[in-house]
Amino acid sequence: MKRLASFFRLIATLSLVLFALLLPGLSSAGAQEIPTPEAFFGFRMGADGELAHWDRIVEYFELLDQRSDRVKLEVLGESTLGKPFLLAIFSSPENLADLDRYREISRKLADPRGLTEDEIEGLIREGKYVNAQSYSLHANEVGGTQAVPELAYDLVTGEDPITRMILDNTIFLMFPSFNPDGQVMITEWFYRYKGTEYNHTSLPYLYHVYAGHNNNRDSYQLNLVESQHLAKVVYRDWAPQSYVDHHHFGGGGARFYIPPYLDPLHPNVDPLIWREHQLYGAHMAVALEQAGKSGIETGAPFYGWWQASFHMSTNYRNIAGMLTESANANWADPVYVLPDQLGPTRGRPAYKPQMSMPRLWPGGWWRLRDIVEQKIVASKAVLELGARYRETLLRNMVLKAQGNIRLGETEPPYAYVIPVDQHDFPTAVKLIRTFQLNGVEVHRLEEPYRVGSRLFGTGSFVLSTAQPLRAFVKSFLEQVNYPDNPWTRAHGDQSPLRPYDLAAYSVSEHMGVEAIPLMEPLRGIRLTRLPELAVVPPGTVHGTGPAYLLAHDSNESLRALNRLLEGGYQVRWLREEVEMNGIYFAPGAMVISGGEGLADAIRGLARELGLDFFALPSAETGVAGGSAYRIRAPRVGVYTRYAGGNMDAGWMDLLLQDFEFTHSKVMNADVRAGGLDRSYDVIILPTDGATTIIQGRPGEDTPPEYRGGIGEEGVANLQTFVEGGGTVIALNAAWEFVAQTFDLPLRDEVAGVAPMDFFCPGSTLHIEVDRSHPLSYGMPARALALHIQSSPALRVSAGAFQDRVSVAARYAEENLLRSGWLIGEEYLSERPLVLEFGVGEGKVVVLAFPAQHRAQTHGTYKFLFNGIFYGAAEAVGS
Repeated sequence: MKRLASFFRLIATLSLVLFALLLPGLSSAGAQEIPTPEAFFGFRMGADGELAHWDRIVEYFELLDQRSDRVKLEVLGESTLGKPFLLAIFSSPENLADLDRYREISRKLADPRGLTEDEIEGLIREGKYVNAQSYSLHANEVGGTQAVPELAYDLVTGEDPITRMILDNTIFLMFPSFNPDGQVMITEWFYRYKGTEYNHTSLPYLYHVYAGHNNNRDSYQLNLVESQHLAKVVYRDWAPQSYVDHHHFGGGGARFYIPPYLDPLHPNVDPLIWREHQLYGAHMAVALEQAGKSGIETGAPFYGWWQASFHMSTNYRNIAGMLTESANANWADPVYVLPDQLGPTRGRPAYKPQMSMPRLWPGGWWRLRDIVEQKIVASKAVLELGARYRETLLRNMVLKAQGNIRLGETEPPYAYVIPVDQHDFPTAVKLIRTFQLNGVEVHRLEEPYRVGSRLFGTGSFVLSTAQPLRAFVKSFLEQVNYPDNPWTRAHGDQSPLRPYDLAAYSVSEHMGVEAIPLMEPLRGIRLTRLPELAVVPPGTVHGTGPAYLLAHDSNESLRALNRLLEGGYQVRWLREEVEMNGIYFAPGAMVISGGEGLADAIRGLARELGLDFFALPSAETGVAGGSAYRIRAPRVGVYTRYAGGNMDAGWMDLLLQDFEFTHSKVMNADVRAGGLDRSYDVIILPTDGATTIIQGRPGEDTPPEYRGGIGEEGVANLQTFVEGGGTVIALNAAWEFVAQTFDLPLRDEVAGVAPMDFFCPGSTLHIEVDRSHPLSYGMPARALALHIQSSPALRVSAGAFQDRVSVAARYAEENLLRSGWLIGEEYLSERPLVLEFGVGEGKVVVLAFPAQHRAQTHGTYKFLFNGIFYGAAEAVGS
């Protein structure tokens, strides 16, 4: 009996020891309590005909957060339409318990100034590799967000050595959906028409309410709330060592694009970044080949000289920013691809094995499940590489930062100065805030500083290039010529190859802000680093009186105008230059009068918007007398169509909201119904082709209520609207529609011209402005405008309209190019780009360029805003 009791005690002891050994794995992973994605959602991720809805995905991540100590879920805020925007952080329980410390280490390694070599090495030994990945920024590219529940499950339950190594050595910042609103739109549309004749139709409206597909172009201006959420985490809080953005692309070639990029490469990016791309890409490729995947391609067709996307702009911050692109299926439905349908792309002249894609995909069925598996393998491969090369990649972060600082100390430009004496200083402050939100260090001049003949006043901003983000500062402020070399010309006929997006991204040029490069080192300069986001200094109210005078120069003056009209005050635009106490005001100066509490309203606007107001003794005599336009609150409509939506209309909506214009959408049915004058004074036509506006897109297969355009009845109703006194403003490509509709004497001089003779893909050009024209009020006499590939080169021909047409701005005569790529400037020389036509009792305004491109080109907003107010204005006086 004693021996039997001893035996049972031994068994009990061994059981306790075994339980103790197993307990950490059970408690950390919680595998017995965490349902698989298939069990939770009711289908395997990527299953044919199934999409997980964002609401359920959020629930699954909340469950993981509750039951696993390997993940920490944060709700960063809301999306544009109010959905939760998630950040899921994966690591070991020990690492998650000390996140603040690892975040501090990552930031110090990204900016090692002030650290000794011993301190740096200590941080490298202590730190963890930090990686950020985002999924399904473009919501119709569904595979990324469909993959993340399974990826998350693997990380919180996996007990294999590689998963353990990843968790112990890395911190993974996962953005499960970069566009929750679009994910909901796509999923609900898919199920609404599943199994019907409209099963495979695309979404008829934008899958981001403002940006659609162009949410990927907001990586540096950060106009969208989703962009701001990611920027806070990636650009400012964490500064991870790498970032991957997961996408889809066309289905007629490779199955999966992975790093590195194709030439040309941007020379401002640290070369170590491009070497890291090769390292990551090789590791992804090996992992994908080991998983039995084929059609894996590196290099083609995405190239390394552009800046707008998140996966590209991160490279200018010393973060290895990368892209994956999976071949499309039909959302959750499979597609069959014949071998004959697989073809070449830029960087791969034929669908044949080559170094960038040694194993071809043979064709056949292609499914969402294939995409999900690609995303999971690639995502894990990045994390595995970071875990294996943790210290190397952390040290690289230091080397890239030090290299940028060293170049800023030894090579011009040594800094960029944003002078306080700007044409529109409040907009200059917006530029500075944008750079700060991107993580850039900014200083303020504490006393005047002279460089040659230029004296920069106190309060000017200085962006030194001797900082870790030198590449970002230089690339987004410099004047640049896009490369014209064998990498950017087609083999054979040597025709220019279009850049992936724009050819130039100078934020200062787009915003109309003067940014002066300093070509000599800073000496004897008193600077203060801005500890918080820059704010515009309060304006001044000079005197008190029954009326006030406000210059038209700042965009913020037009925001003030909207508020004044909302408050019931009276505003007139003076049509002539006036002088007051030695200060000259260009045409368009505003006289504000009437209403209770005017003085308080003026003081509030001056304080908040940084505007200067000048008291007048009267609203009708002296300076305030003479000819003017009486301004009233315009009733504004923005033409908005289906057929996939119009991104320019979306950005227009965002911009008008930002500047506090009361406006509404004008849909096709509204135009066809007529009576437009009962609701609108001004109708804006965002850039679009004439055929699309009138007929919709050919071959539309959406439900009938989403098809078509305004039709011939809509054309007639717009004619009636303008002839009766309304105003239509046509932007960029919409010039053709108004030319046809109103018989305007316009033609495009570059229509049909070969790219070898004329080519201008997204470049800033010099323009000359008639400041006396109401459309140009507040503009400088010489300015910059963005010209994109769809922009025309208009010529006004002789005709019945010549006595009722006026030109407010033209391209310069010569040396047009400021930044970008321009072939054949003679086609644009002195061509008009801002025009007004009188039609009946109304007006047609043509802005033959993207005046508000993606809500980024602040420097030309006034042409648009002036057109809106001018469209509802009444001429008064002599």
